[in-house]
Order: sequence, then C-alpha cells, then structure tokens
Amino acid sequence: MKKIFAVVMAVAFAFSVAGFAVAADKAPAAAPAAEKAPMAEKAPMAKKAAKPKAQQVTGTIEALDAAAGTFSVKGKKGNVDLKAGEKVKLGDFKVGDKVVVKYADGAASSVKAVKAPKAKKAEPKADAKPMAEKKAEPKPAEKK
Repeated sequence: MKKIFAVVMAVAFAFSVAGFAVAADKAPAAAPAAEKAPMAEKAPMAKKAAKPKAQQVTGTIEALDAAAGTFSVKGKKGNVDLKAGEKVKLGDFKVGDKVVVKYADGAASSVKAVKAPKAKKAEPKADAKPMAEKKAEPKPAEKK
C-alpha cells in the first residue's frame, strides 16, 4: 500500500512540475510592461458572443398576430413560438398555412409558404383506344 501511495505522489509531483514549466514557456514577452500598468487601465478580455445557430422548421401556423409580429409554428418536434424579423411580412399568411421558417434566437429570418406538389392527372391520349379494342383489331400484313 505504501509503494502505491509513493508512486501516485511521484506521478502527481512530476505533472505539477511539468505544468509550471509549460506555463512559464507560454508567458508573453510583454509581461513586465503589463505589470507596470495599473490594474484599472487594463481592458478586460471580452469573449466574442457566439452567433446563434440558424435553425429551420417546417410545419403549420398555429397562431398568428401580424400586428405584434409574432406567430407559432407546429412542426414535427413540437410548437415553436417566434417573432418576425425585420424583413419578414406576416400579412401574407394565415392560420393553417404550411410554411418553412428559418430562425435563430427566437426571431424568424425568413418565412416561406410550402407549395403542395401538383398531382399529375392521368390524361388519356387522344388516339388511344381501350385495350379490348386493340386486341380485337387484326394486325396489318407485312410486305416483303
């Protein structure tokens, strides 16, 4: 037990010494100049705010208030309550419309209506005859 404890302590000591050595190598060269400046004059390092990831939802408009610029879309994963962005005009939409909405941070950047796919009608050809008539017709004789 004492041997294991001694090995663990030796490894911990080695890592701590190595950590200080790496930190000393990464120290900026201008550190002495920075130490002379008073603490009040140092600008705090502000992290850049992460830009919210744009998301998309396809669904049906459940609630709409064009005057307030808010609406709710019911998609596959549930309802999403959104505020219309500057370029989005909600006057063209109504409750029940199917839409595709791109949004980030609760504000919609675009709202587009989903067009239902047009069903192709099976129109009979003008010269097409029913199958029964085609079978009854004799084939013309071939010339050789």
